[in-house]
Amino acid sequence: MTSDFSRPAAKRYTLRLAVIMGFYVVALFGAVWMFNNAPPEGVLRYLVAAAPSLPILGVIWAVGMYFKEEDDEYLRMRLAVTSLWATGLTLAAASVWGFLENFEVVQHIPLYFAFVFYWGAFGLVQITRGLFGGRDK
Repeated sequence: MTSDFSRPAAKRYTLRLAVIMGFYVVALFGAVWMFNNAPPEGVLRYLVAAAPSLPILGVIWAVGMYFKEEDDEYLRMRLAVTSLWATGLTLAAASVWGFLENFEVVQHIPLYFAFVFYWGAFGLVQITRGLFGGRDK
């Protein structure tokens, strides 16, 4: 995230993210343990399998709240531009990979890796924008 982490909005974002990631760890390890040791059945099977995705939705909410609460227009604009680049890279990579999968050139990757890829792309964009002056004009 492009931010000065001493700013109030960034502090709230960091706290939210820490709490959400705590829930993610519990949900993921709980779901894995349950499926390995006492596999749920029926509707509970779907609920337990989906549980680790709920904190992911929380991360998206936390980023949106940071965007809403950050009062520095320059930082908000940098976040928006970086997010757009990361989204574009993620969509491009998913499209290319999808066609490669379709023609059985590469192995299938679970769809939830799009979230991981997005944040990797976000970080890469942050680094490259920093290295090349982050032209925001």
